[in-house]
Amino acid sequence: MKRPMLDERLRRILQFVVESHVSRAEPVGSQYVRAAYHLSISPATIRNAMQQLEQMGFLAHPHTSAGRVPTEAGYRYYVDELMGPETVRPATRRTVGAELRPLIERGDVFSPQVSRILARASRQLALVAVRSGPERAVERVDLVPLEDGVLLLALGDVAGPFATTTWKPDPAPAPDALRRVERWIRGCLPLRGARSVFAASERARQAAPRDLFPLAADALTRAGRLLESAATPAIRIDGADNIAAQPEFQSPARLRPLVSLLAEREGLARALDAFAEAGRARVSIGRENGPGAMRNCSLVAVRVEAQGVRGLLGVMGPVRMPYRRLVSLVSYVGREISERP
Repeated sequence: MKRPMLDERLRRILQFVVESHVSRAEPVGSQYVRAAYHLSISPATIRNAMQQLEQMGFLAHPHTSAGRVPTEAGYRYYVDELMGPETVRPATRRTVGAELRPLIERGDVFSPQVSRILARASRQLALVAVRSGPERAVERVDLVPLEDGVLLLALGDVAGPFATTTWKPDPAPAPDALRRVERWIRGCLPLRGARSVFAASERARQAAPRDLFPLAADALTRAGRLLESAATPAIRIDGADNIAAQPEFQSPARLRPLVSLLAEREGLARALDAFAEAGRARVSIGRENGPGAMRNCSLVAVRVEAQGVRGLLGVMGPVRMPYRRLVSLVSYVGREISERP
């Protein structure tokens, strides 16, 4: 969907409303915008601009208030088009740098202390997701029939088998068909990482013999899921009280899903996957993060790599976040970790 074009006045009013709502956590009215930003234009002109922004989908109008609040689209436009860079405050640099320095010097940049440091500095929930090594290469696939039509799928590399799973295909394959499927899959090897295995599953639907492709595609899909599970990063969090204290999570209907999310962490892992290839700090907002409690949150994260370990570093909070400050802070901490030997 093409993003609407905003003239300079609308851009300024949207920026003022976003930044006012972030700081005050209340709907923003035209009188407040005029006084807070010392505007010479009339409140009626500001109200008209806010109505236009509402019609474009950038602002919403809570029925209990005369003021307006940004929508997810409004925050997205602000982050992409209006938000200027913000320098990390010298005091924050000194404090964070002094706390990180001992960890960097002893080569422990993914210590649990990093998430604590980031949580204190950001006043949000801090996340550190660590992947212990490169994606596994699948160099051998074995399909072994067990009792009652159950199949064992074993994945291996040069060092031997490293992952297995079982399932019961319906209908059960004949022994000859099973061997042919195994040979067809081995003809696709080696495959590195879950993405390559899923791509091979899609190829099976097009290229494998008609009588083999359902089982070949099914086996490769299951292999991809095995690799995904093995590659799921270990997620460390700190500052849960920071996010739970936000006005957006004071109702039980909002707080309970958030508590479950932080306990199970699968939703966090899925949302963080979008940042795996990001070379700089990125922002994902609300529904961009997926279903459930994640749709009420925003993430600011960056990929980091140090001492041969890959990870993601970031913060999570409500959609009403101080994005400028947090993008700068996350970028700064990420550079401190990644740029050191």
